[in-house]
Amino acid sequence: MGDVEADSSDILEQKMLLREKIRAKTRALDVDSIATQSSQVWRRVFALPIYKSAKSIGLFLSMPSGEINTDEILKDAIKEGKDIYVPQVGKNFEKPDMDLLKVVLDDSMKPEEKVEFHKHWPKNKWKIPEPPADMPILPASPGDIDLLIVPGLGFDRFGGRIGQGKGYYDRFIARMNLGKASMPLVAVALAPQLVEGQIPVSAHDQKMDTIVLPEEVIESK
Repeated sequence: MGDVEADSSDILEQKMLLREKIRAKTRALDVDSIATQSSQVWRRVFALPIYKSAKSIGLFLSMPSGEINTDEILKDAIKEGKDIYVPQVGKNFEKPDMDLLKVVLDDSMKPEEKVEFHKHWPKNKWKIPEPPADMPILPASPGDIDLLIVPGLGFDRFGGRIGQGKGYYDRFIARMNLGKASMPLVAVALAPQLVEGQIPVSAHDQKMDTIVLPEEVIESK
């Protein structure tokens, strides 16, 4: 696959317009539709051999609306005894950065308490739960995560991804892959987030290995 080539200013403008189009489509989805599509996506993820064999996963905690809900995979990963790493966004807004921190669950917790470990966490500006200040800091290092579940605004059939524009995941993935075999990247998306044609990309944009949609699984490699 050849990347869409354009100068940086062209790419920025193309991405801005594309984000507006995708956001308009996802905003049109009601709560029931998002819940149904989320369950369909997770059933396909659970069937992936790479998910079944993963001992540890990196997983985003979903926004209250407008994107796939991650509660179902959290429950499954905990039930299957997988280690879970969740994002914590840095406070440096001039150079946005992100770590994924390992979730440590107390063995004395009841099963229903374990699956709701994040419900009382503080929320960031996107209303996404983040690890509290008193949580043990166990950031992921290269090789710690067997499978990364990646969110995004939109994806194409060639593994292209467009995010919110801050580059959090692109930088994190590049850091985790330093000196190690590439960490498998499985993107998950609602139906309107699949883009026809190719997403304009820059050199730093990370390509997804697999894209899971409600009705299909796309292998880009």
